[in-house]
Amino acid sequence: MKNSIYELNLNNLRKDEDFSVHNKLNPQSQIVEIFSALVSGNDTTKYGKKVDATFDRIKELCSRAHNGDLAAKAEFNSIVRYALEPHLQTQIQLFNFMGTFKEIGYDEQAMVKTYKHESIRSNFQASQGDVSFGTTVWNEYPIVTKTISSGYAVNYREIASGNLDKVSEGLQQVQVDMMNKAMLYVITTLYNGIKNASGVKYFAESAGIAKASVDDIVKKVRRFGRPSLTGDYSVVSQLNSFAGFKADPTDAKNNFLSQAVMEEIRQSGLLTTYNGSPIVETPNQYNLTKMNAAGDNFDTYLPEGLLFVIPQATVAPLQIFKRGGISSMSGNDVVTGTEMTRFDMEIGADLAKGREYEVGLISDTNFEVEQVG
Repeated sequence: MKNSIYELNLNNLRKDEDFSVHNKLNPQSQIVEIFSALVSGNDTTKYGKKVDATFDRIKELCSRAHNGDLAAKAEFNSIVRYALEPHLQTQIQLFNFMGTFKEIGYDEQAMVKTYKHESIRSNFQASQGDVSFGTTVWNEYPIVTKTISSGYAVNYREIASGNLDKVSEGLQQVQVDMMNKAMLYVITTLYNGIKNASGVKYFAESAGIAKASVDDIVKKVRRFGRPSLTGDYSVVSQLNSFAGFKADPTDAKNNFLSQAVMEEIRQSGLLTTYNGSPIVETPNQYNLTKMNAAGDNFDTYLPEGLLFVIPQATVAPLQIFKRGGISSMSGNDVVTGTEMTRFDMEIGADLAKGREYEVGLISDTNFEVEQVG
C-alpha cells in the first residue's frame, strides 16, 4: 500500500487570522472580484479605472509583505483565499454524486446518520390478535474531520513589480491539488469501508474487471436504487467489451459489438450505459510532482483500479462533510527556506456503519490502492 501525506512542512507558521486584516474585506469585496478576474485572465473592462486601483493596492500589499509586514501578508492571502474558494466550492459539489454532501460550520460536529432494522420479522396476518412487524431505528454518531492542505511558493517582490503570472499558476495548482486530495480521502474511505465490512457486502477483486463480478454486484445493488458505475478510465474502459454478443455460439473467443455500441465507443472512448446503469468516468489527473512506481510516468492522484457501483438513493450510505471554509497561513518551507502560502480545508467522510452493503465495489488488483495518512 502506498501512503499519501497531506501536510506541508512549514517553519515559523503564521495563521493569517492571527493578524489584523482590513475589516471591510470579504468574499464580495470588489477588490476580490477584480483580482480574481485578473489572475483568471477574464475581461476587466467593465471595472474601468478600478482595475488600476486594485492593481496598485495589490502591488502595495506585496511590497510591504516583501519587507516583512505580516498584516500585509495576511490581507493579500485573504484576497487570494476569497478568490480561490468559489472555484473549489463548485468542484467539491461533485461529492453529491458519490453520496450525501453537507457543509457545516466550524462550531458544528460532523454526525453520520444511519439506521438499522430491529424487532422480529413482519407478518401478513395476526396469529393471536397482534401483527408482528419490524421497525427502523435511526441513530447518529460523530466522526473526525481531516485537514486537506495545499500551497504554493510566493514571490512577493515579483508580484509587487506587477507580475501576477505565478499567482495564477499557484491558484490553479492549489485548486487541482486540494480537490484531488479531498477526492482521494473520500474514495479510500469508501474503499476501506466496503472491503473491511463484516456481514453482507458486495465486493470482488481480481486481476482485471471480471464481467461476472460486475453483473452480480449490479444486480444486488440495484435493489437500493438505480446504480451508476464510476471509476478511473482504466476500469470503466474495461466495460466496453462487456456489451458484445456472440454472432456464432460455437465461437468461444470472439465477442462482437453492435453498430450502436461501436458508435458510442468511437465518440467518447466509453460506453454510456451497461445493463441500464450509467457509466461515469471519475476525472483522475496526473500528479506532476510525483512519479509512478516504475519511474516511467507521472503518478495519478486517485486509485486507477476501483470500480464503484453506487445507487442514487435518497439517503446515501456514504456521507461527506466540509467543515467551515478555507483557512490560509504562511511560513518558510523547512527544506528549501522558500516563502510559502498554505491553504487548509477540513473534510470528513464515513460509510455509515451497518449500511456498507448499499454500495458495491470491484477492485482490479493490477493497480495499487493508495492509503491516505
